[in-house]
Amino acid sequence: MENYVGRILTVDRVRELNAKDWFYQILKDSPRIHEIYPGIEDSIIEGAIDHHIHVYPDFVQRNQDMVQVATEAARAGMRAVCFKDHYNLTAGCAYLVQKQVDAMVAREELPRGVEVYGGIGLNFGMNPEAVRIALQYPKCKMVWFPTFNSAGYYRTAGKGSGGVNLVDEQGRVLPEVVQIMEIATEGKAGLGFGHTDFFELLPLAKAAKEMGARAILDHPLLELNKLTLDEIKELADLGTYVGTYCQPMIPSMYQPVVDPFETPRVVEAVGAERCIAASDFGQLLHVDALPGMRIFIRAMLAFGVNEEALEMMFKTNPARLLYMD
Repeated sequence: MENYVGRILTVDRVRELNAKDWFYQILKDSPRIHEIYPGIEDSIIEGAIDHHIHVYPDFVQRNQDMVQVATEAARAGMRAVCFKDHYNLTAGCAYLVQKQVDAMVAREELPRGVEVYGGIGLNFGMNPEAVRIALQYPKCKMVWFPTFNSAGYYRTAGKGSGGVNLVDEQGRVLPEVVQIMEIATEGKAGLGFGHTDFFELLPLAKAAKEMGARAILDHPLLELNKLTLDEIKELADLGTYVGTYCQPMIPSMYQPVVDPFETPRVVEAVGAERCIAASDFGQLLHVDALPGMRIFIRAMLAFGVNEEALEMMFKTNPARLLYMD
């Protein structure tokens, strides 16, 4: 019987990843590494959409503020950024950042602009009226289901009962959740399913398919809401996008033990047409959003994911999620 570190990673795999000859093994197993160079990622970043970035102001400190991220994205030629807050609405701030970016372009302080968006986080509860009002704000493109307050996260984190439920004990999606999904769909906003477990995700994905909602699994490879490959494939088959985000692939002090090959394996198994890349960066002990995206793209290319797939994950699919297609 194998011993596991978290849900997927085995102790034997951790030993392999930390072996003294791993550096040479990764070069042998991934010959395309020798073709990677700084700037190889530029054409993929140009026109990219990062729909999931944590920035300041927030309830905790973040690496960068909204203006910094937006101006860096503009200089890199990205199409759009979207800022996430676990608890509140970021669309109002996004509107003001957009005005700042546009003014900088007009003064020729930026070579080009970037579209700036926000959304609403629902950790305070599934309140349809709050979502309805949020979508009346300009720049509101995402509705994020509960993360650290979700009942599914409570279960997977071993915190016991409690948290915000999305389904009842029989696995039926709660009426207020259905209403929020309908409001988001009518308002042309994407749905992020938050930090929950498969028990809630499966009925959510089925409901999204029935009503034609555009939804995504938020970082299902991050250990705090980790899914198995079979679970991911079942949800993707229902039409839910898989969030193949940069953060879980790149080790950090928050999750120092990761298998960097897990993300390209998921893309291969699910298909790039069902995956969306985003940075999910902003944490103080991690890299900034744009440099993190650069590392991620270089690694994905090195590990065998081709340019066409990455174009789909960074451009085509997030545009569809945010109704920008």
